[in-house]
Amino acid sequence: MIVLYVIVGLSILILVHELGHFFAAKIFGVKVKEFGLGYPPRIFSKKYGETEYSINALPFGGFVKIHGEDAVSIDKSDPDYKRSFAYQKPWKRSVIILAGVFMNILLGWFLLSIVFMVGAPKHLGVASVIEKSPAAEVGIEASDIIVGLETNNKSLSDPISVDDFIDVINKNKGEKVTLSIQRGEEIFRKKVLARENPPKGEGSLGVALVDMGIEKRGFLGSIFYGIKTTGSILKRVAIGFYKIITGIFTNPKIVKNVAGPIGIFMITKQTGSVGFIYLVQFIALISLNLVILNSLPFPALDGGRFLFILIEKIKGSPVSRKLQAGINVTGFLLLIILMILVTIKDITNFIL
Repeated sequence: MIVLYVIVGLSILILVHELGHFFAAKIFGVKVKEFGLGYPPRIFSKKYGETEYSINALPFGGFVKIHGEDAVSIDKSDPDYKRSFAYQKPWKRSVIILAGVFMNILLGWFLLSIVFMVGAPKHLGVASVIEKSPAAEVGIEASDIIVGLETNNKSLSDPISVDDFIDVINKNKGEKVTLSIQRGEEIFRKKVLARENPPKGEGSLGVALVDMGIEKRGFLGSIFYGIKTTGSILKRVAIGFYKIITGIFTNPKIVKNVAGPIGIFMITKQTGSVGFIYLVQFIALISLNLVILNSLPFPALDGGRFLFILIEKIKGSPVSRKLQAGINVTGFLLLIILMILVTIKDITNFIL
């Protein structure tokens, strides 16, 4: 069931994004050729009005085909020429392009509001593990949940706070402590040395910890905190992307922390095993990550397509459609290559 929830959740992210483009095009009277659930090969399709609605075999999100969106040249003899994407004024094209990003913001806000309404049980989570630290040497990983801590004279059980955990570790430096770790549906025990003199900033075990759990709020409070948290996450994600992009040139090892489709699937599945509400929270986080990713001014992404419109406004004439098509195809191929490389890394990390 967790796997099913993960597939449905990740598919909704893509589907909602495409619905943004779809609704914006319809509002402006732009012809939409097809709206598909999933990706081809096609299983079933039905035409309503001028739009064909299809159900496809690969159940991951969906797609929308807008008339004249990717045409290399404009056919002015086409009876639907004035209803094509290419004919629209720059501001209308901008709205259609950015509507997908806007929908992902709304989805993130909606899901976070639900999380605040329902609340989430408290847990002690492992945010990251430092290489070659005692925690890393015994196999503790980021996203693990610490559900128990035992020493010679003290024991803690779930829920454990960060402050209580650190207090016990500090009182047992130089000794081995036993941690009960939950990873997915499995719970196992690890004996870890609490270092007396760890390197600066690493802590005795070499883990960064986070208090998991969300206070349940009323309806209006949930809506307010949903908006506030959405803005905060978008800001932090934008800063994170900036650090990754700039860090590639100064610290290539930063790429090790980037997850691809398989990595995201495995992390989402692991998050869902802790509790369904945490899965909802994580899907919201991914949705807001997609907002920033899709807004980047890179070819084939929404941000890259929007950049062409900005250039058009600045120079006073459209960028050659052949040039746009060529750049977008190149950008798309680069994204595919990047996805393949990151997927290989994910397989290495999660399977081997």
